Amino acid sequence: MQHLVVALILIPKGYDKIQHHYNLIGWIILSMGIVVLGYFIYQKIKKTSNHYVTIAVHLFESTALFLTSYVYFIEGKRFLPYITLLAGIGFLIASLLHSYKLVKAKN
Repeated sequence: MQHLVVALILIPKGYDKIQHHYNLIGWIILSMGIVVLGYFIYQKIKKTSNHYVTIAVHLFESTALFLTSYVYFIEGKRFLPYITLLAGIGFLIASLLHSYKLVKAKN
């Protein structure tokens, strides 16, 4: 479910930036949101998960949320940058823990 929430944050923000003539950053954020939404739909249809893909998607979402936090900071938003920053850190920690468990399980 967290992937859907991230997509619902990224897609409107990317669209908003494009509407305000910040095409490059807008398209990057919008594209990242579409990729995350695509992964969410794929995961719901397939009902299986691959550990490596999960780790990659968490890192991808972390990067996207860090970029969005940066945009929010530049825009002078008050609380949104901190929320997306915490979410990005959470996804980074989740991917690191998942990687650690995967390596530990192989040994």
